[in-house]
Amino acid sequence: MDLGGWMVPRIGNLKYNLNYEGSYSPSQAVQGQNSDLGYLSNTGRFLVPLYQNPRDELALHGRASHMYIDSSAVLPDSGQAFPQDLYDLRLGATYRHKMERGWVFGGELTVGSPSDKPFNQLDDTSISATATLLTPQGKAHRWLFLINYSNTRDFLPGIPIPGVAYAYMPDQNLSILVGLPLASVRYKPAPKWTLSGLYIYPNTVISSVAYRPKPWVEGFAGFDWTYQRWFLSERTDDKNRLFFYQKEAKAGLKFFLPHDLLLRLTASYAFDRLWFQGDDWSDRGQDQVDLDNGYVFGATLNWRF
Repeated sequence: MDLGGWMVPRIGNLKYNLNYEGSYSPSQAVQGQNSDLGYLSNTGRFLVPLYQNPRDELALHGRASHMYIDSSAVLPDSGQAFPQDLYDLRLGATYRHKMERGWVFGGELTVGSPSDKPFNQLDDTSISATATLLTPQGKAHRWLFLINYSNTRDFLPGIPIPGVAYAYMPDQNLSILVGLPLASVRYKPAPKWTLSGLYIYPNTVISSVAYRPKPWVEGFAGFDWTYQRWFLSERTDDKNRLFFYQKEAKAGLKFFLPHDLLLRLTASYAFDRLWFQGDDWSDRGQDQVDLDNGYVFGATLNWRF
């Protein structure tokens, strides 16, 4: 479940969700090597409500992604050839319960295998578990307490981390969340405009400015700083993962189609693109591969029913 889902006190309103996302980055030079690198990524996601009523909801969710990498580059410290195929397979469940006093307890468990050879060995398994407690304080104010465990996050992997966040949501036009280790804002200054931003410590930023001139179309522009990670089957340290970070200046269009279909087309200029193999962000100088700036083209199709 995304951050916004944990902040909603209403229970029993889940919908089926199917999502496909594809992106393509043409080959660009690898700095310091006589090679270039390009990739094609495809991802499918689903959410299925298993049981729900005004007090309880239980959902099953999953993800399957594949990135094909076209490159003869090597990881410079270990001498490993760059993997050609990277997968990320996940399956999980989310449960929430509304107590008599209006508080909402939630829990989520996801197990997967992000790797060039998924489920090849036990050490290639990713585990993420989150427990939350939402305490609404009237209609506009909410507190969210949480604890999260993940063995693949880019800081303190394998260590349970507590968090707390305060949310101010007076109406449909404004939503502010401030906490540790994250913050977000969504603001509609006018009916056709939407400003949004999300920050997750230490290096995740997703932001956009959107304008919707007609009910069926919306244009947007923004900046993202995101990462992906995988376990390589031939790594010498079981804790190491292959990380890919990049920043993107993006622009695109959303089309709101009949039957609750949403099509999103995006073009972005990607820069500060960095691959490395290590335990977390502090190891970014290890097996470091720097990729020249370039373009990324993406398409997403989402169906809620």
